[in-house]
Amino acid sequence: MSEGGRAPLAVITDDRFGESEIERSILGAAGVELAVASCRSSADVAAAGREADALLVNLAPVDGSAVEALERCRVIARYGIGLDNVDVEAARRRGIAVANVPGYCDAEVGEHALALILALARGLSLRDRIVREGGWNAKATSRRVAGTTLGVLGFGGTGRALIRSALGLGFREILVWSPHMEAARLDAAFGPAAAALGAALRPAALDELLALSDWVSVHLPLKPETRGFVGARELGLMKPDAALVNVSRGAVVDEEALVEALASKGLGGAGLDVFVAEPLPKGSRLRSFPNVVLSDHSAYASRESIRELRKRTAENALAALAAAGLVAGSASRP
Repeated sequence: MSEGGRAPLAVITDDRFGESEIERSILGAAGVELAVASCRSSADVAAAGREADALLVNLAPVDGSAVEALERCRVIARYGIGLDNVDVEAARRRGIAVANVPGYCDAEVGEHALALILALARGLSLRDRIVREGGWNAKATSRRVAGTTLGVLGFGGTGRALIRSALGLGFREILVWSPHMEAARLDAAFGPAAAALGAALRPAALDELLALSDWVSVHLPLKPETRGFVGARELGLMKPDAALVNVSRGAVVDEEALVEALASKGLGGAGLDVFVAEPLPKGSRLRSFPNVVLSDHSAYASRESIRELRKRTAENALAALAAAGLVAGSASRP
């Protein structure tokens, strides 16, 4: 029971799912009251969360000023992996735990990256549009994925999920780069499967991967050192008919450099699920290229992943409240 004999209060700052039954069932069973707000600004978060013991945050900005306004908060539980919209240091200075949900959508993001590669290979977006407009026998270039080289930037959960999905597709070679990539790690994760499927899989230096790959899929977290990581130099190392896929964060790729590479035909195409500005602005030049496949930052989403996300976010909030002694129960989560 919270101070003053009142039930602990959890506030969902911004609802993306249309209902909150999963959260209510988990939090309500422990005696936690749940409120749902519609926060769009830092000021909205400050007002909605002032009396909250826990915040469950989707996309609402929880910056330093919002954190300072939280008078009772013990935990900020983010629906997602990234914490881009939460001032983590400000929360820690206030003694507020910050929790995320790593790994909940690894399979979905890996599958989405592969779907973008296959859509680019088969010209599916252009073919779909032409058929819908009454056309037939579209003059879209298609290519065989088998026998080409896949490059994977990043060996976290989503990069590993893409590799797992791609092993059986007959790529001539799958090259993997991460800051701490070692052959032993790669072999421990996929060696037996790669051998069984006859797949060539090895670590590569960044420049080698970019120069040899027909498809480069980006799976890097957004940090100061990865902002603009794929820029004009990196794009310039890629084959003119190669394609770039980004399912990580928009700012990991220098969008202006990408537009210039596409416009100058220095790059064969791109499959993008994430952008620097979201939703993608109507005037974005990325909309104009027929060899670019766009999706709406939806790689994470499936019925299964969303259920897991909501369940684990509520459990993270509950565990922190239990650790603070506000509810009974396990404090095994943050």
